[in-house]
Amino acid sequence: ICVALLDIDNFKRLNDTYGHSTGDEALIHLTQGIRANLRPNDTAARLGGEEFVILYPETDLEEAQLALIRLQRALTKAYFLANEQKLLITFSAGVTLWQPGEALNAALNRADEAMYEAKQTGKNKVVAH
Repeated sequence: ICVALLDIDNFKRLNDTYGHSTGDEALIHLTQGIRANLRPNDTAARLGGEEFVILYPETDLEEAQLALIRLQRALTKAYFLANEQKLLITFSAGVTLWQPGEALNAALNRADEAMYEAKQTGKNKVVAH
């Protein structure tokens, strides 16, 4: 099973520029994109703020990374409207393989480190650890 963490890029700026209501709508927009691109056995949940976790069972690390890249591409085709302006909602993600017998927090921490690396190296990226 692979564990992915993703975080909307520049979410604070979106909230500050367009308001919290628009930020909430952006979260819904992302959630709809995630749902449309999950396989039936994948699971996604919001961890808080603009951060989400996706579980990819029976998936190796490369396949999970490619699934997240496909999700990023799908979101670039679905513009988000804010005050009649088209905005592109992007995310940075980290993904890791959850090792048998490993505590979930250890896998989440690795995915978080990978997500942080994606943000630090340009955003709108997927980094695998």
